Order: sequence, then C-alpha cells, then structure tokens
Amino acid sequence: VSNEQGKLVFQEGILVEAVRNGYWVLLDELNLAPSEVLEALNRLLDDNRELLIPETQTLVHPHPHFLLFATQNPPGLYGGRKQLSRAFRNRFVELHFDNLPEDELETILQKRCDIPPSYCR
Repeated sequence: VSNEQGKLVFQEGILVEAVRNGYWVLLDELNLAPSEVLEALNRLLDDNRELLIPETQTLVHPHPHFLLFATQNPPGLYGGRKQLSRAFRNRFVELHFDNLPEDELETILQKRCDIPPSYCR
C-alpha cells in the first residue's frame, strides 16, 4: 500500500488483524493453500501460538478469543488438493459430511432462497 507521500509501505492483512483482536476466521479449501501459508498457520496453532510476520520480523501472539476454522474437500476427489499432514490436521477438530440427498438440497434452496421449486432442480 502506498502512503501519503506515494511510497510503498507494508500493511498488515486481515489474518493479523483477527489474531490481534480475537476475531474468528474461516479458511475455505485449506488444502489448496501454499506450503508457506500452512507453515505459518502451523506455528500459530502449535503450543507456541505465535504468528511471524516475515516482512517486519514481528511475532504476534493471538488474542484469547481468536479462533480459526478451516474447510477442505477430500484430496483424492478434487484436483489440486494436497493431503494435509496428520500432525497439522490434529490441530483441528475434524467433522466429515456426506453429500446431501438431492431432494433435501432442493428443499433447502427453496426455503432459504424463497424461490420456486422448478428453479431448485
């Protein structure tokens, strides 16, 4: 980001803001993340509970209310997804969900989106 003088300056992102302020974060499709991101998250979720900002060499310790949630699709069924290590996955509570039956999905779409059933098929 550029400052008032037009010079490029570092600005912390939303993850750092969430860590500092105790916000909840949802990372979708975590097993598509680059290895560097997974390494940083691993450090944040391990016993040290710290986030290193390499650009400033700053260590950020999470606010007590900070929570991290993540989703992923199985690596074998969808392209580009990698298998996350067991050690990394152990930092989360894993919940597995089967696909919804088509009639249930249609009902959810109809009721939640208030659209005619013919558009839900």
